[in-house]
Amino acid sequence: MEPILKMTSILLKYIWIMNLSFILILVLLERKNPLYTLLWAIILSLAPYIGFIAYLFFGISFRKRRKANKIYQLARLESKDMIEFSQRKDLQNWEKLIHYLEMTSKNRLTWQNTMTPYFDGQKYFRALLQDLKEAKKEIKMEMYLFRKDMLGSQILSLLVEKARVGVEIFLLLDGANPPSFSMRKILKTAGIEYRIFFPSPLPFINISLNANYRNHKKMCIIDRKIAYVGGFNIGDEYIGNGKLGYWRDTAMRVAGEIVVELEKEFYFTWNIASREKRQLGEKVYPYMQEVMQEIKRRKGRNTGYMQVATSGPNFDFHTLRDNYLNLIQGAKSHIYIQTPYFVPDDIILDALKIACLSGIKVKIMIPAKSDHFIIQPVNHYFIGELLELGADILEYEKGFLHCKVIMVDGEVVSMGSCNVDYRSFYQNFEINVNIYEKDVVGEFEKQFTKDIAASERISYPNYRSRALWRKVKEAVFRLFAPVL
Repeated sequence: MEPILKMTSILLKYIWIMNLSFILILVLLERKNPLYTLLWAIILSLAPYIGFIAYLFFGISFRKRRKANKIYQLARLESKDMIEFSQRKDLQNWEKLIHYLEMTSKNRLTWQNTMTPYFDGQKYFRALLQDLKEAKKEIKMEMYLFRKDMLGSQILSLLVEKARVGVEIFLLLDGANPPSFSMRKILKTAGIEYRIFFPSPLPFINISLNANYRNHKKMCIIDRKIAYVGGFNIGDEYIGNGKLGYWRDTAMRVAGEIVVELEKEFYFTWNIASREKRQLGEKVYPYMQEVMQEIKRRKGRNTGYMQVATSGPNFDFHTLRDNYLNLIQGAKSHIYIQTPYFVPDDIILDALKIACLSGIKVKIMIPAKSDHFIIQPVNHYFIGELLELGADILEYEKGFLHCKVIMVDGEVVSMGSCNVDYRSFYQNFEINVNIYEKDVVGEFEKQFTKDIAASERISYPNYRSRALWRKVKEAVFRLFAPVL
């Protein structure tokens, strides 16, 4: 017994020394928000042993920052002439935002595109499955979550079938939700190339040891011809067969120049995961004639200007946070936001407060029930000041609201994987698409109106009179906002 106690004492001393090392790393090496640094320093100091384990899972990051380093470089503004040539006033309103995204995430404005929005999982996966069946050359799929349930097994079987007939398949999954051993065996046997983004360093342990720097993107590119991008992962819950019931999400099927930009982003994260240096190759979109014919057939409807916006902890700028900021600051009439996690940083919250005080209609929709117990109290904490200033806060009650969308003035919509929270803004690899087409924005706003009918508006008097225990719970959980 005495040797065990002695070993335990030595181990605890080593943990205390490691905690001190972590605090020094936080202060000297990590370029984080001071509040984030202070939070971890307090946790490591006051709860050294629990804090040690928590920091291993949620805090440590410097190794991954170097591993995923992408040096910021000035880029030529290819979009400038396009904006001026278009003579479209609504497009010129967002010229500065377009330039900013081109400079920071290196994604140009494109215009020879078709786009189809999906607001329902059943319709979305029906379209995706059909396009996967028709794939002739290659499939590139990047998912944060790929469950081996009914839907996942159906898609996995289809990928295996396509691989057997010679279709090249590249599957990129995040280390926080890695494929099961049985799924890995199926992928390997079928000859499907797959990579895991920041996997667990421990063999035979199928979980990630770090919750930071996850690849949160959801994207599928088929034959360099079409692409799907949005909020849908692969799992039964995304078609409404989960414990939260109906799943309200948003995604886009796109074709045209934008596919090249999405493919470039796929290779960026693939190369991080595989330590390869694969490049896009021929940048000319091979189906442009086909796309132009489709644009003519549609007579300009659901076609036109789109721009990819990406961000990650390795960027010099918080691009998607700044995308939200630019959209909010550029609004003249209204701002509609849908997000499952409303945990804004001070900059976004202040911008929304200024918008409210400037007479701009601000409507924010969050889910009435959450997929994480800590999120709903934090959501409720942050809506208080906006309610007081006249913002409309709506709780979606039909099921779970998972879509990540911001619509501004009927002129632009940004949708994709980015939530309004610290994790999406500062810690994850995320991807959105900005659409500068009024008819498409109109479809999103029409759906927003439908969602309002399935929502309950939170009144400020009712919010103020909520139970004391709720207020305490919100205030306590809010302290964890920087790591959410």
